[in-house]
Parts: sequence; structure tokens; C-alpha cells
Amino acid sequence: MSESGAKHRLIAARISTTIVFLVNGIGIGAWAACVPALRHSLSLTDSALSLCLLAFSGGGLVGMPAAAWLVSRVGSQYATMLLGLIFPITMVLPGFAPTLPVLIFAALIFGMGKGFLDVAMNTFAAALQTAWGSSIMSSFHAAFSVGGLVGSISIGLMFVNGLSVLMGLALLAIFSVVAIGACIAFGLQVKIEEGRERDTRAFAIPSPALFGIGLLCFLGLLMEGGMADWSGVYMTTVVKVSTAQAAMGYAAFSLMMVAGRVLGDWFVGVFGERASLLMGATSAACGFAISLGSPTFELSVFGFALVGLGASNLVPLLFSAASRTVGLPPATAIAMTASIGYAGFLIGPPLIGFASDHIGMRLALVSLFLSAVLIGTFGPRLLAVQAAIKPFKLNA
Repeated sequence: MSESGAKHRLIAARISTTIVFLVNGIGIGAWAACVPALRHSLSLTDSALSLCLLAFSGGGLVGMPAAAWLVSRVGSQYATMLLGLIFPITMVLPGFAPTLPVLIFAALIFGMGKGFLDVAMNTFAAALQTAWGSSIMSSFHAAFSVGGLVGSISIGLMFVNGLSVLMGLALLAIFSVVAIGACIAFGLQVKIEEGRERDTRAFAIPSPALFGIGLLCFLGLLMEGGMADWSGVYMTTVVKVSTAQAAMGYAAFSLMMVAGRVLGDWFVGVFGERASLLMGATSAACGFAISLGSPTFELSVFGFALVGLGASNLVPLLFSAASRTVGLPPATAIAMTASIGYAGFLIGPPLIGFASDHIGMRLALVSLFLSAVLIGTFGPRLLAVQAAIKPFKLNA
């Protein structure tokens, strides 16, 4: 194939992968905006809502090793498209829930759908980054953040106009299926060639370095999960704003995540991975301090925006570092990192809910501030371990 043809196929693959990340973000943004409404409609306590969040995160943990196995069998290209079509279907399920047990089951299936898609799309994105020849991972995660913004704002506007949770989720799911269908028609035609021996393990014992990267991912996803699941509840119960206004807190977070990730590849190229991680964690810590220290609508939204800017490139950096692990296929390494990280989603948001019932929402969210401080303190040294490892190759 000519060099021009190969480049065109890479461009097509990058655009299609960007859309998949967008769809993933739409689902999470919609879920975050629907959490306060589901809590109100089903008259849930914070502890009861925590069970739903636990089910969502547990589903993700179940899905990730299975997705790593699927990727190793059929390749990340086909796995991404298949799981991209399944994910929007699972997104609608919480809207059907009339009771807490049904909502817990729906959240479990939705979490599995997200876990499946996360591993497949990040594995393919890491391969594309290698083929592209420069850092592009942050641009994919920027699309995810755009999706979070689109999902949360869309649900907020639908609530303002009187639509139900089910109707709002259904409309976004239809859009997502059409978008993924367009990706399939457009074609992800780049073939991945692992620069390592074929390995179909879904999971393995992580090396100390990879485990450290996973712990950083744990803290980063704890912050993102806490924002997704509790920012709206914080706005309604502590800041005392309406459900529609509460969606603006997560929207501000998502908007600045977009801005940070759009500039992230350039920023990492100028300052390096370790400095970018340190500055991001510092920004996130300052944002939490502002939002939790001054619970007014304006300052809370501003603080959440600062958190989004700071946290924007933490997880992309960690996934890129994980994909360079020696001795493991990228899908397995990413699945291990994401699974450790998803424990942040698993135990973090539910524990925040349980703690909130005893010490209040503001004090419970201090855990997110401490997570940012820990990433800034220990992250740069751990990230340096992976910095010089050569990534796997992709054959266009």
C-alpha cells in the first residue's frame, strides 16, 4: 500500500476512534446527570444510592478482563466496534428501573458495557498513537470529555423541558448507535500488529511498576468517579440548587476536561509526562479546596472546572504508560491498570455515600482532595519508571 493510502487509513481510524470515545463519554455524562433524578424519583438515601454505584463499578471490573480476552482473540479494532454498539443499549437500562433492586441490576449491566468498551478502545487508541508517531492519546480522551459534556447538558436540558430519565437516555442511546454505525461504515481498517508474542491472558499478576501505575489510576478514577456520581448530589444537598442547575457542576468539570485534553498532547510534548502529572494534580487539589471550602453555586462550579482541568490528562498519561509494559500485550496491561483503577470507582463513590450519611457530604468529598494530593506527591516518580520503555508497533 502507498504511503498516502496508509496515512488516509490512519486518519479514518483516528476519526472513528474519536467518535467511539465520544459515545463512551455521552453515556457517562448522561448517567452522572441522571443520578440526582433517580435518587429523587426512587426516594433513595445516599447509602442506597451507593449500592447502585457499587453495582455499576463492579460491572466494569467484571467486563474489563473479559474485554482483554476478546481483544486478544479478535483484535482491538473489531472488539471496539462490537462493544461500541452494545454500550448504548446498556446505557438505557437504568431509565427502566422502578425500584432499587432493578436499578442495581441495570447499573451492573451498564457498568459491564462500559468496562468492555474502555479496554478495547484504549488498546486501539494506544496502537494508533504508536502508528501516528506522536502523542494523540489526550485527543481521544478529549472526545470522551466532550461526550460527558454533551451527555450531562443534554440530560439537563431534557429535564428542564419535562422529559423523563428514560426518554432522555433513550434519545442519547439512539444517537450513539447511529454514530457507532457511521464509524463501522467509515471503517477502522488499520490492522494491529503486536510487537510481542501473542498472549491471550485476560489478566496476570502485575509487576511492581505496573501496580504502581494502577494505583495512580485508582486515585485518578476515584476523582473522576466521585465527580460523576456525587457532584450533582453535592450541588443539590449542600449548595442547595435545582436539579437542572446541579447538572452545571459536572458540565463545568467536563468542559474543562475537554480544554485540558485538547491541549494535553501539546502540553505533554513541552513539559513532559511527569511535570504534566504534577501540575494536573495540583490544579485538581486547588479546585476541590475551592468547591468544598466555599459551597456557593458560582464558586462550586468554578472549583469543579478547575478539577476538570487538572484531572484531564492524568488517566491518558497512565494508560499510555501502561501500554508500554514489557512482557504483556497492551490489552492485558491496560486491562490490569484499568481494573485496579476501577477499584476507585468500586469502593470510592459508595464509601463517599456511606460516609456522607455519618459526617456529611462536604467532609466525605475531602477524600477526592486527598487523592489529588497523593497523585502529585508520588505520581511523577512512578511514572518515570515507564517513561523509557518502547511501545508496541502498529502496522497500517
